[in-house]
Order: sequence, then structure tokens, then C-alpha cells
Amino acid sequence: MGRSALIAALAVVALVLWMASGQIGSDENLESTEATTTAEEAPAVKMKVQTRQQIAESITREIVTQGQLEPVRVLSLRAETAGNIQQLMVSKGQRVGRGQLLANIAVNNRSAQLTVAQANLAQANNEYNAARKLQKQGLQSTLSLEAASAKREAARAQLQAAEIELANTSITAPIDALIEDVMAKEGDYIDKGAPFAMLVDNSQLLVTGQVPQQHIGDIKIGQNAIAKLVTGESLEGEVKFISSMADDTTRSFKVEVLIDSPPAGTLTGISAQISIPVETLQAHRVSPAILALDDAGALGIKAIGDENTVVFHSIEIVKTENNGAWVTGLPNDVTVITMGQGYVNPGEVVEPVAAPADSTESNPAL
Repeated sequence: MGRSALIAALAVVALVLWMASGQIGSDENLESTEATTTAEEAPAVKMKVQTRQQIAESITREIVTQGQLEPVRVLSLRAETAGNIQQLMVSKGQRVGRGQLLANIAVNNRSAQLTVAQANLAQANNEYNAARKLQKQGLQSTLSLEAASAKREAARAQLQAAEIELANTSITAPIDALIEDVMAKEGDYIDKGAPFAMLVDNSQLLVTGQVPQQHIGDIKIGQNAIAKLVTGESLEGEVKFISSMADDTTRSFKVEVLIDSPPAGTLTGISAQISIPVETLQAHRVSPAILALDDAGALGIKAIGDENTVVFHSIEIVKTENNGAWVTGLPNDVTVITMGQGYVNPGEVVEPVAAPADSTESNPAL
């Protein structure tokens, strides 16, 4: 083979090798491009969360505090004269009316003292009338008339004292009340001023409680209130008193609710929960399990916004119940995240899945 033919053959081989290497590179680039395109076109995986649609309801916000049910008046009835209890007409637990006779104390010589006082007054009246006639005739001085007048007034006072002393032997009820206790028995000697009976006026009742200083501004005299007794009864009343000074220890204010004409037999001295309605507002009832905190520590709830984006709503708890909490701060119509909220963040696009209608998992506390 000639030199020129050898060179030509080598040139052909080189060309073939160059073309082959270009084809291989093109195939590799094509495969790489196709892989990149496939990766870019693959959709991102969205987090699934369970949701529940809610509509706000009208509720009444209340100030709630613990208190105690007390009678309006408790009276310690005392003897106004000394002596033996001659007759006892009442017993514990009996209801009595104003002016009703409860007991008699032995009269002893009080009737005689009254008779003497009456005679003394009659004599003093006669002496005064005689002195007055003589003074008009100029036969007696003005000084003598004044002395006769003073004697007559003293006799009148003596008679009045004797009448009161005799009347005090009858012990009567000063008010309509319930006899809580009787401290003396028939035949006992009782001193003047000694306790005879304890009377309870429960025609009206007071529920007394303490309201924290941050809520006292919401309460006004005359507001309606409800007292829920530990016995299960509920009594309606109204706010009659608000203390103007806070308790030094608790920084709370004393509030009294008056219960007018409570049911007969209502027990006093027992615990009661005072509920005072202060405003009506729109709120959502939610489970405490779905509450969350944002980065600033604010309490709120995660919900579904536009285009399935997670949004965080700051909320305020306005009322709590055994089966959940009522909150404000949410839109009237809102789709809250009830499961999976701990794994998603505001601004993230998610795939919401509505909770079954009969599912308790969507709101575990309800």
C-alpha cells in the first residue's frame, strides 16, 4: 500500500471514532435532560390534614365565681327581763310570724308594781290639779306648782316602766322567721339580756362571692345573676352590692346577689356558683386539643385558608365547659384543622380531608 493510501485510511478511522464519540455524548446528554425534566415535572407531596367546618354561634359571656348562700338576717333574740320560763310555745325548726308569742316569763310581783304605779300617778294628778287651782287664786306659789308637775311626770315614767316590765314577760317574734335554735327550756331561769332563741329570716337570701379585679368592671348593680347550688338547684337573683375596696390578699371584690322569695326549704350556708351574664357575642366551640401557639407564644388555632393554605388565627377563650371551650377570633365560617395541625406551618399548602360526620376524632372534647 502506498503512503497516501495509508494516510487516507487513518483519516477515515479517526472520523468514525469522532462521530461515535459524539453520538455517545448526545445519548448521555439526552438521558440526563430527560431525567431532569421528569424530576421537575413530578408534583410535590402535600401533607394531609383532617378538617372540620364550623359556623360561629351566639353565646353569653359570663363572670363565674364561687360563693356562699346566706340568709339576709340572723337575729339573736334575748330576754328583756329576768325570771323563770313559765310557758314555752315554740321549738326548733318552727316558722313564726312577726308578733307571735314564743314564751311567757313568770309575772311574779310585776302586776303589783303596775298597780302601785297607777295609784301614784292618780295621786300625783290630783296634787297637780289642786296646786294649779291654788296658784290661780294666788294662794300658792309658782314653785309649788312646778314641784307638783314634776311629781306627776315622775309618776307617769314609773307607770310606763312598770308597763314595759310586765310586757317583757311575754317574748314575741320581732320578724317573720324560722326558729333555728331555742336556748331555754320551760322552767329555766333566764337573766335579762340572756339569749333565748336564734331566728333566721330566709324570706330573702344573699349569695356572696369574690370577683377578680380584672373582671369587676364588667359587673353593675341590678344585673341579673344565677346561683347554682351544690344541691343542684338554680336560683335567679340580681346584683345588689359591689364592694368599693379590694381584698388586700386576693385583690378581688366582694359581690352580693340578692335572691328574692327563694323556694321554701332552701338551705343556707351552702356553697354556690355565681354566674353573672355580661355580654352576648359570636363564638366557636372547640376542643382544647386543637389549640396551638405561634412563634410569639400567642394562643390560636390553625385553619385552612385560600388555596388550601394553612393560616393561624389568634383566639381568646371566653367561656369553658366540660365538653370544650368557646373562643373568639375566628371567622364566622371557618375550616379548622383538627388532626395533623402539629405537623404543618402557616403558609404551607396542604391536602385537607373532611372528618366523617359521626367522627369524634375531629373534635375529641365535644
